[in-house]
Amino acid sequence: MAVIFLNGCTSAGKTSIAQALQEILDPAHLRTGIDDAFAMFPRKLHNHPDGFFFDRDARGEIRLNHGAVGLALLQAHSRMAAALAMRSSGLILDEVVLEAVLREDWQAALAECDVFMVGVHCALPELERRERERGDRLIGQARGQFDLVHVGMSYDLEVDTTSATPTTVAAQIAEAYDRWRFTRA
Repeated sequence: MAVIFLNGCTSAGKTSIAQALQEILDPAHLRTGIDDAFAMFPRKLHNHPDGFFFDRDARGEIRLNHGAVGLALLQAHSRMAAALAMRSSGLILDEVVLEAVLREDWQAALAECDVFMVGVHCALPELERRERERGDRLIGQARGQFDLVHVGMSYDLEVDTTSATPTTVAAQIAEAYDRWRFTRA
């Protein structure tokens, strides 16, 4: 029932870190995240007010927003992830928690799990460079998330991916996670 919860901006390297963690963790851990939730959603509800859409927040920054159906999917995804965690040797979550309703939903969904929270940080200029280089993100997402993604979060470990490789960061997380699991046993 152990969960490694990676939370950070888009393009911070969470997916690459999660994949690297899967290679080194013993016992083996499953992996899922926000991109998997979006992939399950019908295309007709992408960029739709009932599903998921981009708009501008009060600061004028780009934000990913959701309608009622989108929120319901995110809540179903957190329950699915909890079920995976409860029935596996471990789970790695790759998430972007941008608002209190989602933070509280994750806390409720994972209440019966042991959760190792990891804040994944990266300098804004590097996030923006990666965002442009990827070519599959709306430019401005990282800037819009930068000041929000860690608000209200409490972490067991915080890592910086600005210049570190995913393998290096994964090793750092795995070492801290092993110590954390030992103290909980």
